[in-house]
Amino acid sequence: MKTLLNELNTDNAEQLWQCNSRFGNLQILENDRYRFLQVDGFIQSVMDLQQADRACLPHAQWLNTALLTKPQSVLMAGLGGGDLIRQFRSAGMASQFSCCELCPDIIRAYRDYFSAGVVGNDVEILQEDINDFIPQCQRQFDLILLDVFTGSAQPACLDEEAFYQHCFGCMESNGVLALNVSVNQQEPLLQLALMLRRVFSKKLLMMPVEGCNNVIMLAFKGRPFANSNKEFVQAVRQLNNKLPNPVPVQLERLLGSNVCDERGELALWHLP
Repeated sequence: MKTLLNELNTDNAEQLWQCNSRFGNLQILENDRYRFLQVDGFIQSVMDLQQADRACLPHAQWLNTALLTKPQSVLMAGLGGGDLIRQFRSAGMASQFSCCELCPDIIRAYRDYFSAGVVGNDVEILQEDINDFIPQCQRQFDLILLDVFTGSAQPACLDEEAFYQHCFGCMESNGVLALNVSVNQQEPLLQLALMLRRVFSKKLLMMPVEGCNNVIMLAFKGRPFANSNKEFVQAVRQLNNKLPNPVPVQLERLLGSNVCDERGELALWHLP
């Protein structure tokens, strides 16, 4: 069966732009349907030229679950090609969107090649390291999105409990932290999950993304948006009615009956 991932092939794509950045080799490629941002040969972002707000990469589809919290103020780490900015804005949310991106060449690539599909032009782009910005930030956000990669690597701060404590302090009372992490082994993932459960009083949701090594994690400062499997699935179905590319239907099969455990805490899901 043909999947969206089968379509995301750069073999016949034309190179529009290239830059040897200190963060890696950046390329923008384009074929008849898609525009790609690659870093050291890894696809970081994809924009559908016919429907710019469509979530193309699997992890981006799953990060749409963060929209269930109806965030209006969002802080994102890692700009890439602005996939999440386009998705969230088209859903009528994230009226205040700030993004920390350290690489000036990524910022230039976004503005020149990927920003045309963004609803509104008031996205605040900060050329800062998220690890420096968060500890001194005096603002609070409904949602903090961490989708930070350099090629296939992730920054060291994502392994530090102090960093997540600072994130907790920068969140509104019902704020949510959403992470896209890539894991090749289960042990580091479980260590990260235990760390987040300590910081967020065990209110953690983990969703393995089928077909790749990514796991989406949602940590809740306040009351989660669902207290049962039925309530969660119903919320996802309602959200999917508003999205050009919905959260995958596999979510319902993944959930089973284990959104919450017997004490009402969000369950810690293990990789399959």
